[in-house]
Amino acid sequence: MQKLRKWLKLVIGMSSFILLTSCGVEPKQLERLGLITAIGFDLKKENEITGTVAVSKFDPMAKVMTNLISADANTLQTLRSEENLATDQRLEMGQLRCVIYSKELAEKGIIQLVNALNRDPAVGNMVYLTIAEKDALSIINMDEKKIKVNIGTYLYNLIRQNVERELLISPTLHEFNHQFFDYGQDPVLPILKVAKDKVAISGVALFNDDKMVAKLSNDKLFYLKLLTDQYRTGSKELEFNRDEFANIINVQGGQSYGEIYNKLFISIDNLRSNTKIDLVDKKNLVFDIQVKMDSRLLETTNYLDLGKPANMKFIEKKINKEMESQIKKLLVFFQKKQVDPVGIGNEYMAHVRGKPISQEDWKKLYKNAKFDVQVKNTLTKTGTMD
Repeated sequence: MQKLRKWLKLVIGMSSFILLTSCGVEPKQLERLGLITAIGFDLKKENEITGTVAVSKFDPMAKVMTNLISADANTLQTLRSEENLATDQRLEMGQLRCVIYSKELAEKGIIQLVNALNRDPAVGNMVYLTIAEKDALSIINMDEKKIKVNIGTYLYNLIRQNVERELLISPTLHEFNHQFFDYGQDPVLPILKVAKDKVAISGVALFNDDKMVAKLSNDKLFYLKLLTDQYRTGSKELEFNRDEFANIINVQGGQSYGEIYNKLFISIDNLRSNTKIDLVDKKNLVFDIQVKMDSRLLETTNYLDLGKPANMKFIEKKINKEMESQIKKLLVFFQKKQVDPVGIGNEYMAHVRGKPISQEDWKKLYKNAKFDVQVKNTLTKTGTMD
């Protein structure tokens, strides 16, 4: 009898648990949900924006994998409400992968829309933020028959693989917040453009506070990353006047190859780098920038005599001098545009005692800063010579 009572209590308890846990839980059938994978924002007119969302479908018979829904409003929450009114699916932000802001909107400021994402618990910190070279709609409205995948997934994969290959600085929501709210550094975000029926990265947007003020081309991204992060497996092509290497060009059978170029190009890879920035003169605002690198000489457009250690040292010095020149030019460009994506301000503020300096005061000081750049690259191996 006691066993029977225990059994009944167990059955009643389990039934009650199942009943209680099922109460208050809203069922979410995939067919009824619209999972937003990408959002694009365009400035329609003063005080009004157009938001377009890419919503994944779960119908295996559908010819198109994504629905696009647009609405006009003043805030993100109103946009969400208007977009919900235009679909029979409940829109959810939990699968958001990428956000695109138009260039026009970015030049006026995007922090209001970024903060709206910060306040939404369904949006993760690893969402990618991007800038459209023109309007965001042209990016998010890509023909899926040509890219063969949902646009949100395509953009996410495009950015992720370039971040992993160290060709791009990570543009997550977390990174943007960290750089924006840190007075000693300004954010950077990738710029997207439509090219040959695909979306490509055309450079990065440089921000002063939350406003885009300049564009940095792809060929300069190497030096920005070199100054802001460690390379673990990067690559870089460098351009030189061929006459500078005349003494070490290896003539094969009395003939010099590579004549199709009037320049000599050197490609290095397997980069390992470490950059240290120090404020060495607080009064005159002089910063010492030390870049140490190890790399492999992968390719050259002329045969070079690499059998002599002195020749390898000669190439190292040429690479060091070229990189130092490019880094100095880049830092001067940042000063002219009043942007600090490197985080020079962080180093300065680390040496300021007492009351913290304001962002405005730092910008006034920053334009007069001076930089002593030294690059020490060691060629550890040689690869294929062309």
